[in-house]
Amino acid sequence: MALISDHHARRKLGSIGQLLMKDEDAAGVLLTIKSRLPETGSIVVNLSSWYVEPSCRWFAPRMLQMASSSEEELFTDLTPSPEACKLNERLGFQTVTDHTLFYPLPLKALRPSGARLSPLAAVSPDTLPAAMREMLEDHLRLGCIVAIMQADGHHYPLVFLKTTTKKLPSARLIYCEDREIAQRHISAIARHLLSRGRLALTMAALDGERNAGGFAAHKFAPIQVKGAWNPHFINETYSELVLLPP
Repeated sequence: MALISDHHARRKLGSIGQLLMKDEDAAGVLLTIKSRLPETGSIVVNLSSWYVEPSCRWFAPRMLQMASSSEEELFTDLTPSPEACKLNERLGFQTVTDHTLFYPLPLKALRPSGARLSPLAAVSPDTLPAAMREMLEDHLRLGCIVAIMQADGHHYPLVFLKTTTKKLPSARLIYCEDREIAQRHISAIARHLLSRGRLALTMAALDGERNAGGFAAHKFAPIQVKGAWNPHFINETYSELVLLPP
């Protein structure tokens, strides 16, 4: 919890969650991990670690409704249970991705690509807005792999969380303006990650995208959001995946 508390304190984001009290005892908890989108400054509230004791389950939907009621904030649930998915939908959430794709990087690295990835330190400071650079530097300090991809005449910030998948050292794409761009330039990403000791890549996507960028194994893993959201946008920064490491 220390990383979440420190992040909220530094960014003046308020409480890190809600407690459901029964008399003098806590009977439920819901983390509300907040961050600001570097492009717009909009606040994203990531709902996580929701638990309510069986004797108080009748109040659980109301607890979630209260936590996601603001019309000025965006809400995400990156790891909803099947029960939470159904409840989220009744509260106005929509499923933006429903699978995790798994790419074996040695196979992907063999294909040509016109893109090139550089570490953040190699990119001129005026290439990126200050808020974007700040977010990227935060995730570098948190142990993520951060790169700037030059492709199609643009600079695309990418953030990868170091993970282990199928017992392989892997990386999960947790920030990308448009995952279709990442899929299109998967070979350049593969070479960059291989040079940093990663053998596989995972990313959130839709079931129909399993062949985008070449073959990718997949598993069912929905992500839900509430509020105006670009469905191709990947943003899992400052989430429990990063701030609550296993």
